[in-house]
Amino acid sequence: MPTHCISHVKDVDGVSSAALVLAAKGGTFKLTDYDSFYEAVESVPSDADDVVICDIGTDPSNAVRFAKALARLAKRAKVTYIDHHYLGKTDKAKIIRSGVELRHDTKDCASMLTYLHFREMLPESAKLLALYGAVTDYMDDSARASRLMETFDRQFVLLESTLLSYALSKNSKDQSYAETLAKELAAMRTPHTIERVGEDALDQAEAIRRLAEDVQKHGVRLGRLAYMETSQGATGNVAKLLLGAFGVVLGVAYKSKPGGKVEVSLRSTSECKLHLGREIGRIASRHGGTGGGHRKAAGCSVPGAEIQGLLKDLEARLRKAS
Repeated sequence: MPTHCISHVKDVDGVSSAALVLAAKGGTFKLTDYDSFYEAVESVPSDADDVVICDIGTDPSNAVRFAKALARLAKRAKVTYIDHHYLGKTDKAKIIRSGVELRHDTKDCASMLTYLHFREMLPESAKLLALYGAVTDYMDDSARASRLMETFDRQFVLLESTLLSYALSKNSKDQSYAETLAKELAAMRTPHTIERVGEDALDQAEAIRRLAEDVQKHGVRLGRLAYMETSQGATGNVAKLLLGAFGVVLGVAYKSKPGGKVEVSLRSTSECKLHLGREIGRIASRHGGTGGGHRKAAGCSVPGAEIQGLLKDLEARLRKAS
């Protein structure tokens, strides 16, 4: 039964999820982003009769298309969908009715859910891959992640997770780098032993230091949020830095993409009363885009001409919720 995995390319959680599937079942894999997910589904190898999809969320405006894509795939292969992004009850039901095995829980990251699903087929050291995703997705305080963390040296896990995250951020425009990391992690290599990871992570640490200065100079405050256009590959870093630089509850960073669209990342503090994953899907759809995510971290893609309208709608929603 040849297995093929489709997982998120841009963060540690997605890469670790792919590595866990590879370690458990072997086969092939494709790392992709939300915008190119449907192309990845169409390119699933014809001999793959077991497909595992990890860390690829959807939103209400895109849920019908998403469910149909999974349903078409499920007609020719066993499909397992493992995710932790917000998913409405109706959308869950559509996915399950299509014959897809759904493993969904917003309390844990995708790599933790992937580890739990395949743990009988994985070595003991695979727990670390689940923790890498939990730490970098800020979900290591969940009950499951906390219990796992107690069985390791916490500082070691934090170090390895950060090395992996920073190295991936530095090479965010190089998909082959993420693919290499997935293969190395599947072989249960710790990040500090993987070629280039330590050096790239240190380079990224310096880039983050310089970026913090940039954010203070070029960020713009709009009510209770701050925003900035950037050319950085990891827009989430910029959004996070905006929180501290401007003392706001929501940071929004965006960059231009081919085809006239912009990629937007949102990060919030605990004072923000909005569930970003739920809100951004609704708001982005009003501006011709799609989006989704978690309570304090989310993203969307909209036409470039709509970015100011999106920001104004976000700020208005913040005011209403406060």
